[in-house]
Amino acid sequence: MAYAALPTMSVFLCALAFILYSSPADADSALDCCLTVSYKEIPKPIIQSYKKQVRGEGCPRDAVVFKTRKGLSLCAPPASEAKWVKELTKFVDIRLRKCQEIKFKGKRCEGLNSTV
Repeated sequence: MAYAALPTMSVFLCALAFILYSSPADADSALDCCLTVSYKEIPKPIIQSYKKQVRGEGCPRDAVVFKTRKGLSLCAPPASEAKWVKELTKFVDIRLRKCQEIKFKGKRCEGLNSTV
């Protein structure tokens, strides 16, 4: 009698596992996190944008992720840990604001409007 319930239970557990692992919410929650950061300064001309990574929002550490004009993501320490990071984020913010004012025309603003 116990052997008859075993296939039914196996099918139920497989279906449950499939539902849990194929949930669309899980696909959206996959994060690309910086696990380590580099304290080496990044040259201003190669940076296109940045975003802040916050510990506790799915990533193990605080960081600033700079996106280069070639599409690379470079992980830097938070601005509170490195003065150059604070200066670089301020530079990017000013450039973005100026490009918004001129409606993203000019070589310096190429690719910036797609990151806003």
